[in-house]
Amino acid sequence: MMLTLAYTMHRGKVCRQQQDCILIDGAIHQVPVLPITALSLAGDEVLLAVADGVASSGGDRRIAPQQASRIVLEELVKAIREHPEWLQEGFVANRHVRRAQARLAERLAGHRKTYGAASTLAVAHVRGQHSAILNVGDSRVYQVNQEGRWRRLSKDHTVLQGMIDRGEASPDAEYASVYGMLEQVLCADPEESDFAIHRVLVTLEPGDRLVLCSDGIHDEIGEEMLWELFDPALEIAAQTKVWRDAVWRHGAGDNLSLVIVTVET
Repeated sequence: MMLTLAYTMHRGKVCRQQQDCILIDGAIHQVPVLPITALSLAGDEVLLAVADGVASSGGDRRIAPQQASRIVLEELVKAIREHPEWLQEGFVANRHVRRAQARLAERLAGHRKTYGAASTLAVAHVRGQHSAILNVGDSRVYQVNQEGRWRRLSKDHTVLQGMIDRGEASPDAEYASVYGMLEQVLCADPEESDFAIHRVLVTLEPGDRLVLCSDGIHDEIGEEMLWELFDPALEIAAQTKVWRDAVWRHGAGDNLSLVIVTVET
């Protein structure tokens, strides 16, 4: 089995700071512009993640969000390395994410300019023909097979999604942007440790792709366009370019991060 990856990030046309951060097989990237990069892994295991610093969270928004997203990924990697006994069925567990938030609070909560800084998190831990998917916030993970059938594996922790879950809103209706506000994040506040984590374990078939992205991708062009622009015949680097270019044409008003992994036989 072999894993093929493609990834990219950009601060967009409007934002001055890069508040997104991505984790690719142990390497953390947080730069204004990361060209589309493709690579193949000989093994059958990889840890991938997207973290998006929340601009509206506490602290100085010029520095706090990007620090939060990077620290979350740094501390997640460290927690997995230092606590393999926490793994569940061999995969990253909720406890690792909670340790990352605790360390985020330890590192940033004591400073006025970073207290309350927050980040989302979306993780895919692939091992063999299975993957653990975890998320907090609205960074997403999708699974798409060779026939182009999609399903969202992550769960948005937003006001709107909460209303949908309670039957108070329709998933097919349009709502004001205020309903997209986050209800769950990883926050640099020791009192904010009781956050929700969505976790699922999925089976991967040969040719399946996992797509991780920040809201600068899925909010900018929408899920329907993501699906419409997907071509299973494309190499994943080319598919990454198709989606990135579409976001750019639509304004690229936010930081954007995109990671794709394909399971090859």
